[in-house]
Order: sequence, then structure tokens, then C-alpha cells
Amino acid sequence: MVALLGPARYAASNASVRARLAQRLSDNRWSQLSAAPDLDAVVALLGTTAYGATLEAVSAQTPEPEQMEQSLRIYLVQAFRTPLKLMQGKPRTLLDWLWRRFELENVKTVIRSVAGDRPARETQAALVPLGSGSDLPWDAMIEAQSLPALLPSLRTTFHGEQYARALEPAMDRYGREGKLFVLEVALDLAYYRRLLRLLDSLSGRDRRDAGRFVGTLIDGHNLLWAFRYRVYFDLSPEEILNYTLQRRLRVDAAMVREIAQGASLSEATHAVWNDRLPDLERLEALPSEEALPELELILRRYLHRVAKNALEGYPFHLGTILAYTVLLENEVQDLIAIIEGKAAGWSAEQIRPMLIGTRG
Repeated sequence: MVALLGPARYAASNASVRARLAQRLSDNRWSQLSAAPDLDAVVALLGTTAYGATLEAVSAQTPEPEQMEQSLRIYLVQAFRTPLKLMQGKPRTLLDWLWRRFELENVKTVIRSVAGDRPARETQAALVPLGSGSDLPWDAMIEAQSLPALLPSLRTTFHGEQYARALEPAMDRYGREGKLFVLEVALDLAYYRRLLRLLDSLSGRDRRDAGRFVGTLIDGHNLLWAFRYRVYFDLSPEEILNYTLQRRLRVDAAMVREIAQGASLSEATHAVWNDRLPDLERLEALPSEEALPELELILRRYLHRVAKNALEGYPFHLGTILAYTVLLENEVQDLIAIIEGKAAGWSAEQIRPMLIGTRG
């Protein structure tokens, strides 16, 4: 009986995901996109793909990079939720919270806008529309006259209350120092702590599948946070420890302490992932400021490879669903990289190193 639960739980969601995966862009299409002479040509090439309907409004006018990228992000947040309505239980809760990374970014955008007294119309335009998946009162949040006044509007919904709880303890420090950094860190830590709890709540194959994807995602963020705090913000070891996750991770308190005390990026990354990450030797020749974004790209490429491997063999498991979200997000990110490259007048050879799938 237990052995039959996997196919039963994942049959419908797997079918919807496989249909979406069949719409992924081919290697030939990536080559054409990279070689396209301009943004008009990019829109034309995408017109007959799954992205065609998303870019219809853009194709009716002179393409602007910002509009194209916003359209692609809307596609991403909608397509990411495709399997959710067909899932249930703890795996569904995990996937829903993974999706709320997009909601979290919108909350940060509102915080920056309220703090900077930006017009509501500008703030609204900067948000990625999340549809019915988000229960936050965006209009009321945007209209808040101050950051403390933002909290009551957040508390009117279930997920908003979780963000408000994360922000409230950091408000005093923000009031003293006036640094939005402390609020954004508080949100990040609260988000990833809950993601870690949801990961730990799984068992069996679900737990192993989520560990490969979500565990790597959290470890990657924790390591990058520690180095960014040291390199970009020059924080003390104590502050770096306070602003990172500590338990149930490969990048744990001991590793964070080593980073805070001066461990190199290459040493720390080898210690955590050994030889599993591609191209780590490239980090050794780069200064830290250049190596950090390079490592972020390396981690994305590693998860891309894990995702492709997860689609081989037995299909009815959580790994297939998580692989879909990784490949979907990477495809959209690669399209945005091509759009930005074309807007800057770059050649295919200049764009290729920016792509996660290393295609083109």
C-alpha cells in the first residue's frame, strides 16, 4: 500500500509538469536567440514558443527591456504554481513557500518604496503581479505612510502576519540606524528558517529529493550571505553569525565562523561541495568581489544539472516537481540575460558565459 502512494500522489502533478517541460526552448532556439541582432528579433523568435502569448503586448510596440523582463517574470510566477493545485500535504506546503520567494521580493520592494517615499504608481509598476496566489493587501501596503505603519496592513492576512512578525523585532534597530539592510536581513532569515522547517518536516524519498534541491538552495544562500557581509559590508564575525542560519545545514555555524574569520571563498566552497560544483577553479583567480557573483552562477548551474538528472528514470516523485521549478526559473533567467545582453549590444560570445544552461 505504501509503495503505491508515490504514483497516486504525483501522477496528476507529474503530467502537468511534463507537459510544461515539453515546451522548453530547444538548443537550436537558444542559439538563434543568442545570435539575434536585436530585441525585435528576440520577440519574433519567442513568438511561436510558450512565451509567445506572454510577449504579445510587447510585440505590438517597440520592445523595451524592462517590459520584456516584467512579462517573463509574470510568466514565471504563474507557471511555477502549475503543479500546486494538483498536490497536497507537506510537499504542497513546501512548494507554495518556495513560490513565496517572489512574494518576499515584492515585500522588499514595497519596504524600499515606503522608506523612499516613492509614488504609489511607481511602486505598483515595480511589483511582479502575483495573482490569487498571494493574499497580501498590496494596495494598503503601498499606501502606508511609514514603515511602522506598514505592519498593521501586513497583519490582516495569514502570510502577511509572518512577514510582520519577522520585521517587528528589527524595527527598533532600523529606527536607530536608518538602514533598510536590517529589515531585509530579518525577512530573509525568517523566510529561509521556515523553508528549512518545511524541509525537515518531510520524510522518505520526499525528504531526500527536497534535500538535493532546497537544501542546496539554502546552503548556497547562507554561504553567499556570510561572504557578502564580510566583503561588501565589512561586518564583524559576531554580526555575520547573527545574520546567517546556524543549524541543520552543511554551511553551519562552524563554517560561517571560518568565513567570518577570513576563510577564502574557494576553500569554503570546496569544503561544502567538494568536487560536485563545476568550474570551482575559476574562483581562485578572481578577487572576492568578482568571485561571489561567479559562485552564484556556478550554484545555479549545479542545480540545473541536478534537475536534469532528476527527470530521468522513475517519474512519480517530488524531485520531478522541484526539477521543473529549477529548469523553469533558469530558463526565464537565461532569457532575461539575453535581453539585457542584446539591449547592451553584446554578441553571442559575450552573452554565453551569462547563461545558466550554458547554451547558445
